[in-house]
Amino acid sequence: MPADVPEREEGARIAGEEGIPEPAGGDALIGATLEGLRRAAEEVEQIAAIAETLQRSLLSERLPEIVGMQLAARYRAGSADAQVGGDWYDVIALRGGRAGIAIGDVVGHGIDAAARMAYLKSALCAYALEGLRPSLVLERMNNFVRELEGDVMATLLYGVVDPDEGELRLASAGHPPPLLVETSGRASYAEGQAGSPLGVVPFPRYEDSIVSIDPGAVVLLYTDGLVERPATSLDTGLEWLRGFASGVPPQPNELCAALLDACFRSTPPRDDVALLAASIEPLSVEGVDLTLRAEPESLASMRRGVGRWLRGAGAGETETYELLVACGEACSNAIAHAYPPGEASYVVEGRRDDGAVELRVRDYGEWRDPRAGSQGRGLRLIEKLVDRLEIDRGSAGTVVTMWRRLQEADA
Repeated sequence: MPADVPEREEGARIAGEEGIPEPAGGDALIGATLEGLRRAAEEVEQIAAIAETLQRSLLSERLPEIVGMQLAARYRAGSADAQVGGDWYDVIALRGGRAGIAIGDVVGHGIDAAARMAYLKSALCAYALEGLRPSLVLERMNNFVRELEGDVMATLLYGVVDPDEGELRLASAGHPPPLLVETSGRASYAEGQAGSPLGVVPFPRYEDSIVSIDPGAVVLLYTDGLVERPATSLDTGLEWLRGFASGVPPQPNELCAALLDACFRSTPPRDDVALLAASIEPLSVEGVDLTLRAEPESLASMRRGVGRWLRGAGAGETETYELLVACGEACSNAIAHAYPPGEASYVVEGRRDDGAVELRVRDYGEWRDPRAGSQGRGLRLIEKLVDRLEIDRGSAGTVVTMWRRLQEADA
C-alpha cells in the first residue's frame, strides 16, 4: 500500500454509513462537490461554444459571386445538449464561370469534428481548383482522409455547375442526394450512385452523373440533420422534404429560410443542419445588371455576364467581342482611377432598345489623375468601337454610357 494512504483499522466504519453520523464538515464537502460539478459543466459548455465558433468561422458567410447564378446557404447548430458536429458547405469559383458546390458531414462531434472539417474543406478547395472532375476529386479526398490521424469518416457531395451549359456534374461519397426543384414546382432527387463514405475503404469507386438544370430551377444540398428524426426512417424524411420543397417558390434564399422555419421554428435541431442552394439565373434579353468589386479579377465576371447577355440579345460574334472590349476599358478605368485602395464596387448595366444596345458603367468614387502617358487611350479606343460615347462625371461618381446599333437587328 502506498505510504501516503493510511491503512484503515480493522473493524473501523466509514463515516456516513448507517448509524454513524457524518462529521461536521459534511456540508462543506457537499458544497465543494457541487461547485466542482458546476465548474465541469461550465467547461463542457465552453468547449461546445469553442467548437461551434470554430465551425461557424470556417463556413463562409459571404458566398462568392458567380455571374449567372444565385446562391444561398444556412447553418443551424444542434440543441444545447448535443455537441457541435462536422457539418459544412462550400462554394468555389472555378475557371470558365463555373462553380464548385459541396456539402459534407464529418462523423463525430466537438472540437475534433470541427477541426477535421477544416482539413477537409481546405483539401477540397485545392483539388477543385485543379479542375478535376467530381469523381476524381472524391478519390483524392478519400486518400487524404485515410492519411489523417485517427479513424476519420465523412460523407461528401461535390458538384460543378456550368451556368452556360445549364448542367450540374456531381459525385457522392455516401451523402444524401441533392434535390432539384423546378420552376413548375416539381421536385425530384438527382439520380446517381452514392459511393462509400470517405475514409472507409482504400480504393473506392465514385461515378459522375449529369443533371440538367433549367434557368430558375434550384438545386438543394443538405446534411442529414434536416431529414433524420427519431423513430422515423430516412426515406420518410426524404419524402417529406420533396413534398415540402415543391410548395415553396424556387428561390435559393426563400427555400433555405422556409425549410429551417418549418423544421425548427419552436425547437432547435437535435443534430447540426447545413443547407446550400444554387440556381441558374434566367437569361434576360432586355437587360443585364451586375454589381462587381472594384478589382481587376472582376473583369472576367463582367465579360461572362455581359457576353452572355449580348449573345442572347442578338449581337454577333464580332459585335460581342468589340462591345466587351469597350466595356472592359470603361470598367478598367473605374477600377484604376475611381477609388483609393480598399473595398469598393462598380455597376455594369445593359439595355436593348430598338435594335441597339446601351451599356453603362457606373462608379461611386472620385477619379484620380491618370499616370503620365496613359491619358485618354482607353477612351479613344472606346470611341472607335461604339457609335456614341457619353461621360458624366459628378460628385456622386462617374457614368460612362456606350451605345451601338446591332447589324443583325438592321438585317
